[in-house]
Amino acid sequence: MKSYPAVLIGRLGVNKNFRNLETEDKSIGDQLMDFIKSWFIDKANKTGCRFIVVDAYNTVAPLKYYRRNGFAELFSSEDQEKEYTGIPEDTLLNTRLLYYDLILLTD
Repeated sequence: MKSYPAVLIGRLGVNKNFRNLETEDKSIGDQLMDFIKSWFIDKANKTGCRFIVVDAYNTVAPLKYYRRNGFAELFSSEDQEKEYTGIPEDTLLNTRLLYYDLILLTD
């Protein structure tokens, strides 16, 4: 996991006045994610990243957004993620590590 090049999405958000605005059957956020994905598979981009990763808020809306855009949890359970990251078992996870494999977009 640590040996693959990845780009980390920081704080990604859409202004609340535009969150429910859809164009071409996609939300602004979905269009933004499509742009990010396409940027890192473009031949002019020389980063060599294989994955996009995000430390998403562990709440319904952000997790639903990232899953809808093809992201998956890096760890199969919250307990596994806590163990790997050294978070005590009795502590709630504020975020979840998610990833998207850019190889899915290339032929």
